[in-house]
Amino acid sequence: MGNPLRNLISKQKVNHSKEAFIFLAAFNFWEGLFDNVNVKFIKNLLSFKVADLSYILMTIIIPHHLCEERFAILKEKKETLKKIAREYGAVIEFYHIRGRTLKGLFCAFKEIRKKTFFYQKRFIWASNYFNCFLGTMIKFMVPNTYLHFEMMGLVPEEELLYSESKILTRTIKFLTLKILCNINLKKADSVSVVSKRFKDYLISRYGSNPSMIEVIPCFYDDKIFYFDDSLRKEFRRKFQIHDDQKLILYSGMLQRWQRPDVLFEFFKNMKQQDKNREFRFMIITFDHNKAGKYATKYGIKDLMIEKAIGSDLNGIYNAADIGIATRTGDWVSKVSSPVKIPEYLATQNSIILLESIGDYGHDLKKKKYALVKKNKEDLINTDLSEIRFLEKPDHKDMVDILKNYSVQKFLPIIKKNIFARAASRIR
Repeated sequence: MGNPLRNLISKQKVNHSKEAFIFLAAFNFWEGLFDNVNVKFIKNLLSFKVADLSYILMTIIIPHHLCEERFAILKEKKETLKKIAREYGAVIEFYHIRGRTLKGLFCAFKEIRKKTFFYQKRFIWASNYFNCFLGTMIKFMVPNTYLHFEMMGLVPEEELLYSESKILTRTIKFLTLKILCNINLKKADSVSVVSKRFKDYLISRYGSNPSMIEVIPCFYDDKIFYFDDSLRKEFRRKFQIHDDQKLILYSGMLQRWQRPDVLFEFFKNMKQQDKNREFRFMIITFDHNKAGKYATKYGIKDLMIEKAIGSDLNGIYNAADIGIATRTGDWVSKVSSPVKIPEYLATQNSIILLESIGDYGHDLKKKKYALVKKNKEDLINTDLSEIRFLEKPDHKDMVDILKNYSVQKFLPIIKKNIFARAASRIR
């Protein structure tokens, strides 16, 4: 029979002889990010065979006290991910980090080290600052570990400018996050950002090495978002939009940096000019109550406020004619990459946006299907004739949109420039 402990260790060594993929996932899974970003990320890695991921350990940051409703959502999402992993011959395991605290950090470090101890190699994909700092601890203590830092935004500046906390609390968090950012950028083996402006920002502000930074915008999945004339007809009938009317659509949350006041002021101005009811207006958001209050504040009576996910979201995007994106004019927006913009384009919508929004504000300026406004005042004072002259993307445009903004472009970049680099570093 032999020594039971030795037999167990031997068995673990055999089973865990390959690489462990450690995905330190984004926050707020119950608000949609877990579903829209993290689930799709894992599915894309597996379905496009970006790497041989036989074992995935995924961390999820959750509150100390999780209500039954949110626990049910968590359970559902985990089952979805397990099903996806099984479909591609992989095993996924979960670890819950109880809040973004020092205690949570060290507990997570010990548990991850324990769960991946017998693997020969570890590849950590860390979403945002807290997670990446956890990754630096693991990398420091555990050999053959590669750390990738995924930067979705300027979190310190978001905290300072847009948190609802008191100024002292915001300042302390801002300085703490700045310190974490410096440590993470120095210790990470590679970094991905969502815009060229973001990459330039890191190089100028932090002195980062350009060769270690990949630009990977928030891309759309062409199997989820695509133009379909039958869907367009179906959903326009559903919302009673006439053939001679154009639907202007805003999709997304109504956070402070998304400038909801500017958005509703724009709607108000358009409706005042639209004497013949050429245009209809719709918002898709989970901030239903907030949207209703803004509509009342600005006297917009017939604004359609809807919720939609999955195929219904694609249907409404197809029913629309023009998408709109609003943001602040600070660096939080300048380095951003709102996924709604490529999703609008993928469903053959024209687009109205501000110059300050990531790379889109620059890249789309000369497109006949885009109206790029210089600032919020310029947007609010838009003349209806400017919108009338907007053209929809034609066939050639749609080919370019698929080529430049879809998962088909950026998954190969992730495979070649990040995973391949990791494989060469941790042999």
